[in-house]
Amino acid sequence: MRDTDSFPASTTIESLADFVAKLTDEIYLSLATIGTALTTLWDGLSEKLRSAPESTDLAPLRETIAGELERRGKLFNGAGVVMADGVLADRPRHLEWWLPEAQRLLLDLNPDSEYFYDYTGMDWFTVPREQGRRWVQGPHLDYACSAEYVCTFSIPVTSTSGIFLGIAGADVPVAVIEEVLLPRFQAFGRRVVLVNDDGRVVMGTDPEFTTGSRTSRMDKSAVAVPIEAMPWSLHPLGSVASQ
Repeated sequence: MRDTDSFPASTTIESLADFVAKLTDEIYLSLATIGTALTTLWDGLSEKLRSAPESTDLAPLRETIAGELERRGKLFNGAGVVMADGVLADRPRHLEWWLPEAQRLLLDLNPDSEYFYDYTGMDWFTVPREQGRRWVQGPHLDYACSAEYVCTFSIPVTSTSGIFLGIAGADVPVAVIEEVLLPRFQAFGRRVVLVNDDGRVVMGTDPEFTTGSRTSRMDKSAVAVPIEAMPWSLHPLGSVASQ
């Protein structure tokens, strides 16, 4: 998302919330493209094979995923699909997840391993699976890839017949979210923080509340403004924002 246009000095908290929503909508637009590609591929394979596809049958998704990685540039440091438990014929769990420059993410999906990566219990997977809606988890440290704070965005993906296939998702560095949003936040003229549903700061203009910190000590006298269709909200704190 490019913010090349000038914006008014009299920025309101509502306009900030709208801008955050537009940024996240751009992210989910890419996930919808990836998810649609999985649904189309799955339906075609199921009709052709008359049985559940295997993990290798998902290889054509790479082109779509790579296209969205290129399209979003540094906004995505990884994207792809994460398959539902047992939906594939040959593997109980599988990721078709790619990093920039055509690097594939390989994780240990063996339940008997010390380093087992059990994605089936993570919010970015369970919320789309159980509630059928888009979600974002984070900020959290991305130990598997970049060792930086990221937010993992995800949407549910189903076959045309309604079978839950898994999620389409992307890891978005908080530093890039901050790069896009900070000029707008500073134009607001008051300290403001973007907070997730767990009470953790995503980003903001108050140095006391850094990324990942809790907001339990925050003065909540001002009314928080929710971000549309997101588990995030904006909290104005009063006073002049740090520049």
